[in-house]
Amino acid sequence: MRGNAFVKVGAVGLAMAFCIFFGVSLATQGTERIHGPLTKPQAGEAKQHAYAAAPAGKPAGANAAGPVPKPQAQRPAEAKTKPAMPEDPAADTGINRVGNKTGELLQIAAYHGIRLVVSLFEALSP
Repeated sequence: MRGNAFVKVGAVGLAMAFCIFFGVSLATQGTERIHGPLTKPQAGEAKQHAYAAAPAGKPAGANAAGPVPKPQAQRPAEAKTKPAMPEDPAADTGINRVGNKTGELLQIAAYHGIRLVVSLFEALSP
């Protein structure tokens, strides 16, 4: 191999390293923005979940199990109707469509980027 080939391989390697570390940084920042900081719990700390807190306006010990259901005799009309299904949080809203299309675009870009890097290495190798 000539000296020029080592420079090309080194430049491609540096470009790949930059892209990988930049992508990991972007992914970490996005995850932290959605789920909060990524910190490991200390040895003495108990795991805390976001949904374990008491509802606003009520002390933690008061009625922690939730509302007390009414006896069957007091709600005859409610007993006959079926409960309404909760709304799907992943409904087809505008923001979800934009996010899905952005994800698809990133997948396509990553696929073709990998193919480009592979073709560069194939062109450099005899």
